[in-house]
Amino acid sequence: MSDTAVADPAAPTIQPPAVQAPAAPSAPPPSGAAVIQNEQGKANSLLNTIADKLDRLVTLTVVTAIADIDVVQDDPNQVGFTCRPKSGTTIEAFQTQVNLVTGDIENLISRDFATNTAYHSLTEFHLAQVTKSSDIVSTNLKAIRDLAVQISGRPS
Repeated sequence: MSDTAVADPAAPTIQPPAVQAPAAPSAPPPSGAAVIQNEQGKANSLLNTIADKLDRLVTLTVVTAIADIDVVQDDPNQVGFTCRPKSGTTIEAFQTQVNLVTGDIENLISRDFATNTAYHSLTEFHLAQVTKSSDIVSTNLKAIRDLAVQISGRPS
């Protein structure tokens, strides 16, 4: 008898079991405190956005400016353009801001705009625009109020 074993080609080959790599540890689910903190962060962000928009809603701004301008077409396939002061140009301006809640009015007028008699008619134009804009805002706010009353079903 010989100590040498001969493989039988007809015999089934036995494969060792496949070794699987251990699964990568998954991140633990966020804690309840982390979820609450994330939700509070989202809520604060939303409230800040709303506050910013409301602040803009209550401030009416009217600007009349005189400057050399560049006219830029926004989209060649659409009608529309943007006016921008040319680089390095002097801008003479009259700006009025009206706080629609408190009624505070702030006017900023460049020196030349205030003192140059050639701009007198533009000053009158600007002030008429402020009045017109204020009337438009008042009408729009009344329409929004009326719509809210109608939706709520309450009598006005």
